[in-house]
Amino acid sequence: MKRPVVIGLLVVALLFVLAGIGSVVFFAVRGADFAVFNVPLVSATAEESKTLKVDGKEPVILSVDDDAGDVSIVGADVEVVEVNIFKTGYGSNDARAEEALKGIKYELKQNGNKITFVYKLDGRQTREVNTVDLIVTVPTKTVVDIENGFGTVDVSDVIGSVDISSNFGDVTAQNIEGALTLDNSSGEITISNVDAGSQNVQITADFGKITLEKVNGKDINIDSNSGTVMLKDVKAEADLSIKSDFGDSKFENGSAATLTVETNSGKVELIKLKVGKLVKVENEFGDIELSQVSATTYDLQTNSGTITVDGAKGGLKAYTDFGNIGITNAQSVTLDLNTNSGNVEFSGSLGKGPHTVISEFGNIVLALPADSKLNVSLKTDFGNIKSDLPVTVTLNENSSSDGEEIVGAINGGGEELSAETNSGNININAVK
Repeated sequence: MKRPVVIGLLVVALLFVLAGIGSVVFFAVRGADFAVFNVPLVSATAEESKTLKVDGKEPVILSVDDDAGDVSIVGADVEVVEVNIFKTGYGSNDARAEEALKGIKYELKQNGNKITFVYKLDGRQTREVNTVDLIVTVPTKTVVDIENGFGTVDVSDVIGSVDISSNFGDVTAQNIEGALTLDNSSGEITISNVDAGSQNVQITADFGKITLEKVNGKDINIDSNSGTVMLKDVKAEADLSIKSDFGDSKFENGSAATLTVETNSGKVELIKLKVGKLVKVENEFGDIELSQVSATTYDLQTNSGTITVDGAKGGLKAYTDFGNIGITNAQSVTLDLNTNSGNVEFSGSLGKGPHTVISEFGNIVLALPADSKLNVSLKTDFGNIKSDLPVTVTLNENSSSDGEEIVGAINGGGEELSAETNSGNININAVK
């Protein structure tokens, strides 16, 4: 069989697969009662309320399993649990909507301070699923466990661990004192004012933006398949990690013992952070920008993108295959800079060596204090070498004061500095 025919068959097969996936999603959400003419649906609603007495001296344990409907859990200064239930049935006319409403069944059970609510779809849904929305008011000391199929989830003002698993819908958690675990397939996640103390915060999402603001915990881990990740005023006692397949990541005003950011495609911005040990950023396709990020060591790598660091102290490793590297306002750093294609610009003071700066295709510009004491090895295959700082040249068979390779000492020598480019100039500029 010829290659074009095979490719054509593969394309057709792929289209059938995509069509099948679309059908599954459509019928899963809309149901199997599909007609040629799209008859508008009408709805019928009913509201029910339950008041459950609990022991105010012990925390409440609330478990919600809702296949379809919005869920809101609110903590308050109360000694009972108020459950407001909103049922909605759909049909092609009023009679069928009322019939669907009557067919909605749920379970609300209580065993002491343990309360369980369950609403499961019966498998006979038509074009629209019948929903059960919940608004539950609980004492502030409440442990919350939610599984939700379709609908928004909102948990606020509780003292206790919160565990949320949601398939489709936005999730909001705020004013929580306790561990937080959140897993969402599709929807925006917004987390604010969460203090997990010595416990962890774990956020996992397939599709949707993730925002954390004013969140504290021991370990804070964020894992996203597709969507931007935004952190502000977030503090991890131990490790903080951000992993994203597709989407920008931005972290501003925070701290951690170690910080790890991994992304396949997207820009990484780190601003005004205090990290006790290591900052590690791995980016397949996208820029890396650090501004006023203090750490002991930095390990920054991107396959395609620029690396920019404003303010650094300690060991600084920055590697990019395609992009420029720019380091400014550095203090006593140990350099390990490498780009296959791009310029390297450094401004600041050097600490303990050895220091290595490499560009396969691009210029290297190093702005150093005039009193820097260095042993230098400077080499370019196609370009010029210039230095504002006088270099006492050590002559050998490959080096001279005006050639393409210079080996020597600045201010009597000191730490080792090696700068090399295949095609580009090397300049050492003096700064006060």
